[in-house]
Amino acid sequence: MRSVRPIRARSAMNVLAALLLLGTPVSADVIDLRADAWCPFNCDPASDQPGYMVEVAQEALALFGHEVRYTSMTWSRSLSQALSGDITGVIGTDQEESPDLILGPPMGNYQEAVVFRAGEARSIATAEDLEGIRIGAILDYEYNTVIAAYVAENARNPERVQMIGGDDALKRNLQKLKAGRIDMAIDERSVVTYMIDQLGLQDDLQVANYGEATELHIGFSPALEASALYAQQLTEGVAQLKASGRYGEILKRYGLTE
Repeated sequence: MRSVRPIRARSAMNVLAALLLLGTPVSADVIDLRADAWCPFNCDPASDQPGYMVEVAQEALALFGHEVRYTSMTWSRSLSQALSGDITGVIGTDQEESPDLILGPPMGNYQEAVVFRAGEARSIATAEDLEGIRIGAILDYEYNTVIAAYVAENARNPERVQMIGGDDALKRNLQKLKAGRIDMAIDERSVVTYMIDQLGLQDDLQVANYGEATELHIGFSPALEASALYAQQLTEGVAQLKASGRYGEILKRYGLTE
């Protein structure tokens, strides 16, 4: 979701010097991060492109001697284990969704988007705008305002809302949308666009923004004493990567810019 990165290939003396410059004690830990696949934020852990938030976290926290291990897990279980302290944290959450987690710096934006078959897009402002269409939603995901209420109310009615789970849920929803089995899918815009490109459905599907954008973070467990330090170190490490230009280089690998 591994090739050697320039910043991780530095000698031990250079890493130590960076740590001393940042004024933080050297303490090498294994930081265990989880999330369900959500490219380009976090992707296949076995890929040479595990996701830009994964790569940024790995390189930023390597400055402090830490090793970031990322594994794919369902979103609900990832959140549950982060809250309990069974894992160190999760990738790709926000303050509203995870008020109890200790958040690192903003590392992207969540822009909810709705997807229709080409030529069938409609504006969604009220529940009435959703009448007559079958929505493909994902288990344990939170959606914005009108859509959230509609999904919650009709989650057991497959003629209105079809709920699925798993790492390939968005892929299956987009395939169902193209095949006419649902009429609308929902997810984050960057994730939707990335998956549509991967599936070659650019001419078949149409994407529109829905709701306001929010900042995305890596969230650390409130049950672990070191979490506040990890969040601080991630903030400082990301700043170092941005200053050196490395942050932009990682984004470019995923077709993104700062």
